[in-house]
Amino acid sequence: MDSLISIPFLNDESVRSTIYRKVEEFRSIGKSSKEVLFKELVFCILAANTSASMSLRMQESIGDGFLYLSRDDLRKALKENKYRFYNVRSDFIVKSRNIIDDLPALVASPDHEGSRDYLVENVYGIGYKEASHFLRNVGIFDFAILDKHIMKWMAQYYPVKKNTSRKNYLYNEEIFRNISAGFGIEPGILDLFIWYEETGTVIK
Repeated sequence: MDSLISIPFLNDESVRSTIYRKVEEFRSIGKSSKEVLFKELVFCILAANTSASMSLRMQESIGDGFLYLSRDDLRKALKENKYRFYNVRSDFIVKSRNIIDDLPALVASPDHEGSRDYLVENVYGIGYKEASHFLRNVGIFDFAILDKHIMKWMAQYYPVKKNTSRKNYLYNEEIFRNISAGFGIEPGILDLFIWYEETGTVIK
C-alpha cells in the first residue's frame, strides 16, 4: 500500500460504529426473502447515474410495487416521483423480474465472482458497478463499487482508467483491492469509509 494514502475516518470510532452497523444491516438483508433481495437489486438499478438518495426515495414511495406493477404503471409511478429515467428503468425492472427466484441462490453461492458475472449477463440495467453494489448491499464485500466518488478518490493516488469496459473496471478494481488489502479491510467495507470521506454520509 502506498504510504501516502490516508483515510482519516478509519480511526474515528463514531464513523466506524456507523459503518459497521451498516455492514450488519447489509448482512441481514442478504438473509431476507427473494422479494426483499429483488427490491435491493432494483435500488441499484435506479441508483445508476442518479444517486443513492434518489433511489432510496423511489423505494420508500413505490415499495412492493416494484414486484408487480405493470410497465406502464411503474413508469407512471417513477415519473410522478420525479425520477429522471422513468422510461428505460421501468422497462429494465419489469424485464428483470424473471431473476427473482434465482436471487437467494446467487447471494448464498460461495462463487461471488460467478454471481456477479451472472447478474451482469442476465439483468437489464446491471453492469459491474451495479452488480458489485447489489452484492455489497446483501453482505458480500469482495468487490469495489467504483462510482464517481470512489474514482475521484482513487485518481488522487493512481492513474485510473474510465470504467467504459469490463477490462477497465476490473483493472481499477484490482487497484482498489490492493489498497483495501493494505488497510486490512474488505473492499466493500473500505468503500463505505471512502464514500463517507467524500460525501459526509453513508446511505447504501
